[in-house]
Amino acid sequence: MMNKKINFFLLTCACALIIGCQSDEIIIEEPAELLEIQSVIEIDNLWSKNIFSNPSAGKNNIVLDDDGIYTFSSEGLVSSFSSKGTLDWEKDLNIDLSSGVSKEFGSLFVTSIDGEVFSLNSNNGNLNWASSVEGESLSVPSSNGDIVAVQTSNGKITALGLKDGKFRWEYISVLPNLSLRGTSSPVFDDLALYVGFANGNLAMIEPRSGVVQWEVPVTISKGASEIERIIDVDSKPKISSGIAFATTYQGDVSAINVRTGRVIWRQSFSSTKDILEVERNIFVVDEESEIQAFSGLTGINLWKTSDYRLRNLTAPVKINNYLVVGDFEGYLHFIDIENGSAIGRYRASRSGILTLQTYKNSLASLDISGRLTYLEVK
Repeated sequence: MMNKKINFFLLTCACALIIGCQSDEIIIEEPAELLEIQSVIEIDNLWSKNIFSNPSAGKNNIVLDDDGIYTFSSEGLVSSFSSKGTLDWEKDLNIDLSSGVSKEFGSLFVTSIDGEVFSLNSNNGNLNWASSVEGESLSVPSSNGDIVAVQTSNGKITALGLKDGKFRWEYISVLPNLSLRGTSSPVFDDLALYVGFANGNLAMIEPRSGVVQWEVPVTISKGASEIERIIDVDSKPKISSGIAFATTYQGDVSAINVRTGRVIWRQSFSSTKDILEVERNIFVVDEESEIQAFSGLTGINLWKTSDYRLRNLTAPVKINNYLVVGDFEGYLHFIDIENGSAIGRYRASRSGILTLQTYKNSLASLDISGRLTYLEVK
C-alpha cells in the first residue's frame, strides 16, 4: 500500500478548513501578541552572514563547538566558520542537500534529496565518502563511532560504516497510509540506537547487528479519519538516565524504560519539535507553540506558558540557566527554566527563526532566509 507524505503546514491548514466547514464559519486565531517585559539578559550580536537562499526540505541543523560553527545549504555547500565569523573552509558537493549537519567523531554528515549520505572531514571539508541509501533522507544522521544511522522517508533505518560508508544493515518499519513529510533523527546512547517512526513507534536497536530489542508505541492512534490518525514521531528522541523520552504528532509525550521497553508515564501532547532535557526534567513545544515542562521521572506538569501561542516557535535550547526559543518574527525569547516566565527578548532577524544552537555562552540563530546570527549571552 502506498504511503502518502503530507506537509505539516498544509495539514494544519486542512484541519482548520475542516473545522470551519463543519461550523460554516472559519475562525482564524491570531498569534499571541508579545507582552512588554523587563529584560534581564545581556546579549552581544557578534556577527551575522547569509548561509543559503532557500531552506532545505528536511532538518536544518547548526553545529557549535570549540572548533567552530558548521552549516550547510540546500544548494550543496557545507561550510565551517570560526567563532569570529571568518570562513575556515567550504565544500561544494554539487548536489541538492536535504538535511544536516551533524558532527561526530571528527566527521560531518549531510544527506541529499536523492538518498546520498556524505561524510566530510571536519578539519578541512575533504570528502571521506559518499554512499547511497534507498529513499529520501529528511533527518540528520547520527553516529556512535562505529556506524552512521540514517532514517529515510520510506520507513527504513540504514546503518553505514563510519570509516568507509559501506552498508551494514537496515530495518524497515511498517508505514501508515498517511504521514507527515519528515522523519525523526536517530540517536545513540552507550548501548543502543533509538529511532522514532511514522507509525508512532519508538524502537531500540542493537547497533552492531541491527537486531531490534523492542519497538513500542509512544501513543495509540484514536482518530476516525486518516488525517486524525497521523501520529508520527517526527522529533528526535531524548535518552537520559535509562529513560527514553519521545513525542508524537496528535498523540502523547511518553517516558519509556530503555531496559524493558515499558512506558513509565504518558501525557497527552502533540509536537514535532525536539525535546530538551535538563536535570531530569523535559521541556517541549507543542503544535500550537505552547511550552510545557514535565518531570522526567513522574510526568507531572511543572509549568506551562501560552505567551507565545501560534508564534511558530523553534525547539527549545538551553543557555546558562535559561530556555531559548525563536519565533516567526525573528524574536528570541529567554525563559526562566524554573517557572516559564519571560526574562528576556532579542530580535535576531526580520525573518522567522528556523533553528537555534548553543555552546557554552554562545547562541547561533538561523532564520528561514538563510541568515546566520552569532550571539554572546551574558
